[in-house]
Amino acid sequence: MEAIDQALFNFSPKIGMAVAVMVGFLVFAVALDLTWDQFRRVLRKPKAPGIGLLAQYLILPGVAFGVGLLIAGTPSIALGLLLVACCPAGALSNYLTGVARGSVATSVSMTATSTLFSVLVTPLLFAFWASMNPETKAVLEQIEIDPKRAAMVLLIMLIVPVAAGLIIRAWRPETADKIRLSARRIAGVVFAVVVAILLLGNVKVLGSFAQIALLPVLITFAIAVVLGWGLARVSGPMAADRRAVTLEVAFQNVALAVGLAVAFFPELAGVAITSILWGVVHLTIGFAIAAMWMRIPIADDPAVASRSLLSSYRSASAPRT
Repeated sequence: MEAIDQALFNFSPKIGMAVAVMVGFLVFAVALDLTWDQFRRVLRKPKAPGIGLLAQYLILPGVAFGVGLLIAGTPSIALGLLLVACCPAGALSNYLTGVARGSVATSVSMTATSTLFSVLVTPLLFAFWASMNPETKAVLEQIEIDPKRAAMVLLIMLIVPVAAGLIIRAWRPETADKIRLSARRIAGVVFAVVVAILLLGNVKVLGSFAQIALLPVLITFAIAVVLGWGLARVSGPMAADRRAVTLEVAFQNVALAVGLAVAFFPELAGVAITSILWGVVHLTIGFAIAAMWMRIPIADDPAVASRSLLSSYRSASAPRT
């Protein structure tokens, strides 16, 4: 076993359950936006969301596979890259899109759609790409995953939150409209708390193996940013949509990936280390990109280029009548 996979993580079962619940809340916050209006928006203006979802679920996992095959030092790092790349976008991408003066409506539509599909797509994509690499395939064949535990993890982190969001939206739309904005704001804080919990207890471990895990993460993330921007640019959506698509493609629900890594691969610390480092990259480089774009007005979409971030975010997230 590789040295990175023998790292001792400070991660008790209680903390693991707390992280799982917080991840479930992140998914729930996104699921509150699973409305017919979101899907109708995708159908009415499918170019930007379609390109983003294509890049996110079909191209990016292939990129992560290639980086893992060619650059990752160990199979567990390759698995970590794949796990993050196969996850849907998270609430952080919506917030950063607002900061960056992008189209939050496009971002929310893409996040909601990818979250709904993730219940089936994420595990299937991960299993497919992991089986294509002989080293990761061999590692997975040696791991015994408890079916009951797997079902419980998927229930807590994906199925129940998505179902709860759909039910509240369908049966109590007024309640969903009242709590959706607050839930998304809290979700951003929750994401930071999840990363902080894992960082504070494992600073030495992460520092020891960052030299071999951080480079593959940075390369995959950089390609994701360029991929999202390049495809959106070629397809011709407005600048606000290009920013939204770029951030959606590059910013996955890392908290979900970390939770899945800890739940399914507790004996492969490299998977969790890679996912956590990706979260650090999201928080640092992500806010840097958003801050840069915030200073650049968008001439082709004045409504999105509002001077007030809060008013921009509220107007894009407000329920339509």
